[in-house]
Amino acid sequence: MALEGTLRDFSLSDIFQLIGLQRKTGVLTLRSPEDVVTVSFLDGKVVGADSLNKRLEDRLGQVLLKTGTVTKEELDSALKKQMETLERLGHILIERAAVSRDELKNAFEQQILNIIYRVFRWQDGDYHFSQETSVDYDAELVTPLGSESILMEGARMLDEWPIIEKRIPYRGVVFVPTPASRLAQVSLDREPDDLERFDIDLEPASPEAQSSGLVRISPIERDILALTDGANAVDDIVRKSPHGEFETCKALYTLLTRSLVREASRDEIARASQRTATETLTAPSWQPHSPWLALLLAPLFVLTVLLAPRNPADPLLGPGPKLLPRLLGAVSAARMTGIWHTLQSRALLVGSFPENLAELHRERLLPASPILDPWGRPYRYVLREQSVLLAGNNSAGVPDSNLMLSQHLGMEGTDVSAGPGAVLLTP
Repeated sequence: MALEGTLRDFSLSDIFQLIGLQRKTGVLTLRSPEDVVTVSFLDGKVVGADSLNKRLEDRLGQVLLKTGTVTKEELDSALKKQMETLERLGHILIERAAVSRDELKNAFEQQILNIIYRVFRWQDGDYHFSQETSVDYDAELVTPLGSESILMEGARMLDEWPIIEKRIPYRGVVFVPTPASRLAQVSLDREPDDLERFDIDLEPASPEAQSSGLVRISPIERDILALTDGANAVDDIVRKSPHGEFETCKALYTLLTRSLVREASRDEIARASQRTATETLTAPSWQPHSPWLALLLAPLFVLTVLLAPRNPADPLLGPGPKLLPRLLGAVSAARMTGIWHTLQSRALLVGSFPENLAELHRERLLPASPILDPWGRPYRYVLREQSVLLAGNNSAGVPDSNLMLSQHLGMEGTDVSAGPGAVLLTP
């Protein structure tokens, strides 16, 4: 079956419905100016989804990390083995008992749905379905998803996104909690469908207080409220949230409508960004609080140093060859985070991103030294009409996907100013 055309003529819902009804097996490729997405079908059911410009939150490891299923150390160790053996990440984590099979299945499903639901919002693009006799997917860990359930959820999101975006028009806005948020308490039986209870043209409603003075919020709203600290923009909250993009934005909309959060002032953003940058770029000094305990453990430490085969104190073997690059890589990532928050703060206060990082130094927003990575190389800063990118290299001078921060600017049809900088407008 040859199925191709544009999404303006044949919607994604129609494509999914046709493939599902005819129980087709193959790969659907969707192309837009921003991304290329492939969706794999087996007998009309979705068994995989991938994105050329896959967002950080869509990667399997990041899904597991954000939901608290694995720790950063467990994920880094598993990724290291994956690079050495080319074994699938999920199987490595299961072998090490870092995750259960059910937890991994849920993570795969969330990753697939995150990619597909984002495509539902595309206004334009091309599609092509290539029919195959079989498709490659991990049958042990991926449960085929019916097109009907995806279509129902996708349609609901399409109905509610315009309501959310009217209150949150761009992703660079920063929110802070209001005093009423101190009375918030998680309630599992609270009615979740708040979008139908509020008129988007009305002023924010007063929070509903119980007889005890407490305000009921859902567990998702509790998680999102914790991320609204005056420094995180909406894009940052979506990236850090353990929930999907839609659930996160909907919870943020509800908190805003119930007056539990409000838009931060420029002074609040500047103070929070400066505080975050200072905490990130300045490593705290450690001071022992129990010197007597250190004296007791000193002999054990010396013995460990002498017996460890790859300890820096071993005069024959010396330090592990990958220890220092990993430490410097972590320093570089922390330094980039500080620069990124400063860029966001500058854009919100001035209305545009700088042409280059040197402007941050000239404007005294950052000292000169953090603009260079730990190896003395400048970070790559690219400002385009529709996006901004901050990237770094690893110890070998090779671009590292873990040292990359980006943000989409502007919407189709949005007037983006020419010349230095770009207007901070994000969809």
